[in-house]
Amino acid sequence: MSKQLVSSCMALMVLFSVLLISPKTEAQQRCTKVIAPETQCLLLNCREECFKTLNGFGTCVENPPGSENYTCNCMYNCPRPPPPPADDHVK
Repeated sequence: MSKQLVSSCMALMVLFSVLLISPKTEAQQRCTKVIAPETQCLLLNCREECFKTLNGFGTCVENPPGSENYTCNCMYNCPRPPPPPADDHVK
């Protein structure tokens, strides 16, 4: 019984230490852009235009909800801001 308890505790300690050591990742932010809001959305054209211009995924969405008007909404990865300049104190 005590051997099982010790081995269970050791396994939990190893698991927690791996979780603490693993690097933190940042998820890529997603942006949305309405493409040609004045025209009726055609799904094939919407997806093609979205992929060509923003390398994203286009879908037709009711606008306003409950109407028969659809706009092309393009979801894509937001551009990442440039990294801050490195402080170089060596001259």
